[in-house]
Amino acid sequence: MVLKIAGGAEHVLFSDGRHHLQLMVNAGTLLSGPVRLRCTITDLRFTEESLLAVRRLMQLHRSGRLSHKLYPADTRAPRWIEKLRAFDGVCAGASHREIAAILLGEREVRENWNGHSDYLRLRVQRLVRDAWRMVHGGYRDLLRSRGAT
Repeated sequence: MVLKIAGGAEHVLFSDGRHHLQLMVNAGTLLSGPVRLRCTITDLRFTEESLLAVRRLMQLHRSGRLSHKLYPADTRAPRWIEKLRAFDGVCAGASHREIAAILLGEREVRENWNGHSDYLRLRVQRLVRDAWRMVHGGYRDLLRSRGAT
């Protein structure tokens, strides 16, 4: 898919439904036929991500598909899912205890909710707080931290 934006630049998106590779074309157009590509790395803080994007593009050119091996699973994803599930619970009117029971198990909550430590309550409070942050703009930080390419 190619998106033309103001000023003549193009954004090109390759996707297999799960993995994506986005390129920005600053000069010329991909819509007129074959082109010569040149990669410009403008910020050394993102060099690894830029090189990964080039590797993904090279693999796409060689094989005609996006290589799943070049899209490693993010180890933070399970935590993001917990945050969103906690947010769903809050939106549905669930108490923190009810959210804990769903996320951590009814037995864990029954045995430890009123125990010597508040770790379960604090964990749910953190999840809910972080979920609110994520839903209200914090998701942008996730995209930046992943070096969205």
